[in-house]
Amino acid sequence: MKMKTIFKIFLLMILVGFWACEKNDPLADQGELTGEMVPFNLLAQMPDAPAGDTITVRNVSWAVGDDIETITLYHSGFKLRDYEVKLRVQTTNETVDLSVKHLEDSVLFASTFIAEYPEEGATLNDYYQTLENAYVILHDFIVPMQYALTKDRDEELIMAMNDQVLNAIVVKFSEVFNRAVMTTVFPEVNPFNLNFFVVDDEGNITGEITDEGKLYIIDNMDRELLIDFLREAAVSDNTRVTVESVARLVGSEAGASSERTFRVL
Repeated sequence: MKMKTIFKIFLLMILVGFWACEKNDPLADQGELTGEMVPFNLLAQMPDAPAGDTITVRNVSWAVGDDIETITLYHSGFKLRDYEVKLRVQTTNETVDLSVKHLEDSVLFASTFIAEYPEEGATLNDYYQTLENAYVILHDFIVPMQYALTKDRDEELIMAMNDQVLNAIVVKFSEVFNRAVMTTVFPEVNPFNLNFFVVDDEGNITGEITDEGKLYIIDNMDRELLIDFLREAAVSDNTRVTVESVARLVGSEAGASSERTFRVL
C-alpha cells in the first residue's frame, strides 16, 4: 500500500474520531424555527424519603446554542398536620368519651439554595454525556431535618404541640363539654353557677354551658389537665418537598426551570 494512501486512511480515522466526540445536536436550528432560545431542563423523579436520608438529584439540560451558564438547585416544601385528641372523663353517673380534630394551617418552607453547577474549578463540559447529548448533573441531596415528620403521640404530643394548636384544641373541647364533664374536670366550679350553665324557661339548670362557661374552660384548660384526662392523642403529618432546577443562559436572564416533588416518610 502506498504511503499516500496510508496517510489518507490515518487522516480519515482521526476525523471520524473527532466527529464522534463532538456534541451532536440534532435540533441545532430549533431556536431559529420556533424562536424559543430557552434551555431544555428536566429533573428526574425522586423517591419518597425520610428527613436525614440522602437522595440523588438527577438533572438533564441542553440548549440550542450550547450556551448554558449555570444550573442551580433549590429546595422548598410544605407541612400539614392533622391532630386528633381524645379525652375520657368519669363523671358521677357515666364515662364520657370526647374527641376533637384540628387541621393545622400549612407550614411553608421558603425556597433555599442547594448547589450551583459547574462547581468551582470545573466547566459544564465536565458533565456532558455523549449518549444523552446533554449535560447530566448528579447531586447527592440530604433531606433537611426541618422536614422531619412528627412522631410524638399521646402525652408527648400534647407537650410538643405549639400554643396555637393547643388553644385551638381546647376551644373545640369547650364546645363539647357539658355540665357534668366540666364540673368533673374543674371540681372548683360550682355546679349551680348560673353564669356557667344554661337555665331553661322553667328555671332549671341544663347540661349546656354558657359562653362565659366556655371561656372559663379555654382560660383554665392547660396541657397538664388535658393529660390527666387523656385517652389518646395522635397526629397525621403530611410533608412534601419540592426540588427545583434552574438553567440560565450565558449573559442572559433567559432560562428554564424544572420541579419535582416527593413525600417525606
